[in-house]
Amino acid sequence: MTDGILDEDQRANANAKLTSYVERLERMLDEIDTLKDGLKDLKAEIKADGYNIKAIDRVVAIRRSKGAADKEAELINDVLLYAHATGTPLDVELGDEDRIG
Repeated sequence: MTDGILDEDQRANANAKLTSYVERLERMLDEIDTLKDGLKDLKAEIKADGYNIKAIDRVVAIRRSKGAADKEAELINDVLLYAHATGTPLDVELGDEDRIG
């Protein structure tokens, strides 16, 4: 390469590499579209079975995140979802430091 000018081999190599990148990107975008369609179908199936999509999305978001606070929120959310799904009343007792008044 002299002063920014590519010879035939370099130009062919750059063209092949660029073509490869474009093809990989197209394949990945196609895979993403396929996954999005699958996700849409799954959510429709969940909704058809009578489950709350927003609640399930929230559970998934909590489970995917990391950290102790997130794990606690996940546990609380799971308990609340279980109680809601089964009709179980939750008796919550506040500690002395949490009482108002």
